[in-house]
Amino acid sequence: MRSTVCRSLIVIALATLLSACASPGGGLNKSSRPSGNGGHANACKSTDTQVDNSSQCLQDDAACYELNNGKWCTGERGNVCPAGSTALPAGIPCAPGKRCIRIGESLECAIN
Repeated sequence: MRSTVCRSLIVIALATLLSACASPGGGLNKSSRPSGNGGHANACKSTDTQVDNSSQCLQDDAACYELNNGKWCTGERGNVCPAGSTALPAGIPCAPGKRCIRIGESLECAIN
């Protein structure tokens, strides 16, 4: 019973986290970095690159957020499975009796 409750809490926490990161019109590869200025950042993070529009953003689990000046920032993020879960190899379905969660476009995790 205790492990079921813990698993449920992990799934709820992950769902909340993912829904908080979603931006209108974006997929899992889109995330926003709102600031106090109109909901957009003033500058890219030091590890990100500025591009002219969202179509130039990296794909597959990358960040893509708009700046106040109308330009966009993009950068790799590298998703990982949360504690208590393991990554499923690409193309392998969730095993019977396991619960699996999609973390990003290229990562699915099985809850142990």
